Amino acid sequence: MQNVHPTVQPLLRIPGAPPPISPEEFEALRVRADLEYLQHREASYNHRALVDQVQHYAYMGVW
Repeated sequence: MQNVHPTVQPLLRIPGAPPPISPEEFEALRVRADLEYLQHREASYNHRALVDQVQHYAYMGVW
């Protein structure tokens, strides 16, 4: 609800819901999500390179 006018925010809150997170907490979550995404992408690239290598070796008759 960071983009909602402050006077409307109380009307949109769900009863019993936790309070909104602070900008610092939001930034920390965003950074953590970005890091997890980059690690996943890097692992995906490494896996693809290994698959390509195995296929190449199989084609060349090494395995």
